Amino acid sequence: MIWEYIIPAIFGTAIFIQLIYLLFVFTRLIRHNDVSDSKDLPSVSVVVAAWNELENLKELLPLLDEQNYPKFEVIIVDDRSSDGTYDYLRANEGGFKKVKYVHVKALPEHFTAKKYAVTMGIKKATNDVILLTDADCRPLSENWLRQMALQFGGDNEVVLGFSPYDKYKGLLNAFIRYETFQTVVQYMSFAKVGAPFMGVGRNLMYKRDAFWKNKGFTSHMHLLSGDDDLFVNEIGGNKNTTISTDYNSYVSSEPKFTFSDWVTQKRRHLSVGKKYKLRDKITIGLLWASFLLSWILIIPAFVAAPSWFLLPEWLVVPNDWLGQYGLKHYQPFNNWMRTVSVTFSIWLVLRWLILSLCNKKLGRTVTWFKIPPLDFLYFLYLIVFGLITLVSNPKKIKWR
Repeated sequence: MIWEYIIPAIFGTAIFIQLIYLLFVFTRLIRHNDVSDSKDLPSVSVVVAAWNELENLKELLPLLDEQNYPKFEVIIVDDRSSDGTYDYLRANEGGFKKVKYVHVKALPEHFTAKKYAVTMGIKKATNDVILLTDADCRPLSENWLRQMALQFGGDNEVVLGFSPYDKYKGLLNAFIRYETFQTVVQYMSFAKVGAPFMGVGRNLMYKRDAFWKNKGFTSHMHLLSGDDDLFVNEIGGNKNTTISTDYNSYVSSEPKFTFSDWVTQKRRHLSVGKKYKLRDKITIGLLWASFLLSWILIIPAFVAAPSWFLLPEWLVVPNDWLGQYGLKHYQPFNNWMRTVSVTFSIWLVLRWLILSLCNKKLGRTVTWFKIPPLDFLYFLYLIVFGLITLVSNPKKIKWR
């Protein structure tokens, strides 16, 4: 039967591909160490686009203004807010040492709001390096700006930071934090092997010149998302992109609290994946497809019992030996089934071990013993949202 060959072949290939990613890509993140000292720190402009974020700005601006850094400015872009943001910024003009603001009164045609606001902020900026975050984010250290800027050395033009979501009770919050952890492990690991494919605008730094050389967001200005991941996908290269994993470089962010809001957010984020470079669609596609197939095909592969399979004699567990220990009922558990079970178990244990080490590297953003069940939910998530993304038109995705 042809399935005796096809199912084992696909299952074995999927496990093999997974092992390559685990051992040669994800481990690069574990071995990474941030630059901790530099004699030449660049001047930095922190850009924050804000739409009706008055209460968040009241908390964020003092944290930004008090950053421990020699030369920086903070550009707040008021994107047509109706909650008093503009009046607050005007009333506090001069009250913060480093804060400036831009007021967007109208949105040009064929330009989405977030991208236009970020562009106006960068246009207003006077420094060489741009550091992006959102109004609902909070730096976890007064050295956030410094730690991110320290990574700018040599040919680096892009620094990918981490923005974990705040922890609350409940399964939805636990999975949001785990999915975010998976995302950061992937984009940071790929950046370390010279194939950066995305970044997150809640904590992203790049050179202002790189923005203008790329003509900003021109190639995707009509899409709601992409001001971070598509932009990094365009300008990121094997020598110009690095990461920051030090806890002092983190900014926390407020998660969604309802399932429907989170689904809307994820559809928006995932919708632009179709616009990635072909290289990245292939590498990320292989990563996700091999992960899914490893789970989906475990039972079909387990019961396949191919007639062509012959285990080397030195690996065979003799049935007589099983009988000596009262395990005769395990005899139907044949050599093929034992091989598939051991192979699958080794992959799972290795995956969870490496993810646990990545989790430790990233400040233990998730509880380590919850990784196995959350990882299975991640498998279900990839199936559901993978299908949704395939049939979605990124031009028709709504912001909220």
